[in-house]
Amino acid sequence: MPAFDVTIQGKTYHVEIANPGASPLQVVVDGQPFEVGIVGTEVEAAPVRLAPAPRPAVEPASLPPPPRIQVARPAAASGALGGSEITAPMPGTILSVEVKADQQVEVGQVLCVLEAMKMKNPLRATHAGTIAEVCVAAGMTVPYGEVLIRLA
Repeated sequence: MPAFDVTIQGKTYHVEIANPGASPLQVVVDGQPFEVGIVGTEVEAAPVRLAPAPRPAVEPASLPPPPRIQVARPAAASGALGGSEITAPMPGTILSVEVKADQQVEVGQVLCVLEAMKMKNPLRATHAGTIAEVCVAAGMTVPYGEVLIRLA
């Protein structure tokens, strides 16, 4: 499977593409699967050529693991005793908020939907709990790492 290192706004992501000729592309970005569509007349008219990521000069076992997009932070990192924070894994616009304060949520339940690069990304609860605070509303633009929802 072809692999690439992509830098967006100074942050490098490891991207794997199962079939570079597929449309939409099925990609894995730092372990997270996504569907990616390529739009625009110039791109559609010209074939897309992707070069593999350069191989490291040292053994992979000696390299630190690649950075991961972190969606939920444990309580120790967030400062909220017994809770966690759901943060924006990339800059984008909040399309919808599916929960409200004091609501019980289950693992995998959609909390909100973030649109980034014309893709709808449902952000899900990483553990069961109670919504302590909803920090965003539909239509808001959020930067990478912005706290969206706090779980108790």
